[in-house]
Amino acid sequence: AMQDMNAVLSGLSGREQKELMLSLEEMQLKENFTTYNGLVERCFANCVTTFRSKTLDEKEEKCVTRCAHKFFKAVRRAAEVFSTGQTPPPSALQSPE
Repeated sequence: AMQDMNAVLSGLSGREQKELMLSLEEMQLKENFTTYNGLVERCFANCVTTFRSKTLDEKEEKCVTRCAHKFFKAVRRAAEVFSTGQTPPPSALQSPE
């Protein structure tokens, strides 16, 4: 994959390479925002149950913390599995409780 990318880049002018890299960076930034927004939506929906105060109660706060930790563990595990370039079985992406 890296050799393919190098082959593509070597066929482009300096300006085209810069434009491609900026485009890739923009795509990565959008993906990061999408991932973060998904985390916020998921944890909020699963953990915040009352709206009696401006702050989370202790139970909600623990739930949000646990939810975020699980999410980041799953993202990290998926990145490790996919970085090998192999298609993992679904069980490989499941995080042990």
